[in-house]
Amino acid sequence: MAASMPSYVKYVNTLRAALPADVQKTMEQYEAKGDYEAPEYQQIIMTQLYAKHICRLDPWPEPVMRAMRFANQQVYNTMQGPSEFTVTGNIKNWDRWNDLHRIDVPTLLIGSRYGTMSADDIQKMGSLMPQARVAICENGSHLAMYDDQEAYFNALVPFLRERRRKT
Repeated sequence: MAASMPSYVKYVNTLRAALPADVQKTMEQYEAKGDYEAPEYQQIIMTQLYAKHICRLDPWPEPVMRAMRFANQQVYNTMQGPSEFTVTGNIKNWDRWNDLHRIDVPTLLIGSRYGTMSADDIQKMGSLMPQARVAICENGSHLAMYDDQEAYFNALVPFLRERRRKT
């Protein structure tokens, strides 16, 4: 998770700004009407955002498809809102940058180069947490455990083994 929703919104909108102008214009038309469920809008989100930044595999693994099918949109919309780019839900002002120094337990932060959360923010989070270790999956997205498995598990498994030896 990002340490800050304002920081997340800033970054995800840099991803949006990289989309072709015609795609951005179409998105803006649906957003102006508040029609986030329109099939064309959802198609853009799936092909232009999710396929590049949520999971870069084609086709998506069955567990990812199942999670998407059964995701509780009511909870998601209550917390985030209907848009990936403008958070209007109850976490819109969530910001924990100033609290991260208080997390003083061994912590592994795994980010990715192509995710919806800034790799720079993940690095910054790790620098603020006294016992944090950071791994950035250079070929991964938000779901790097699927699309950059080698990097993901090369970070996770040693971290877990170290914890096991210390218990």
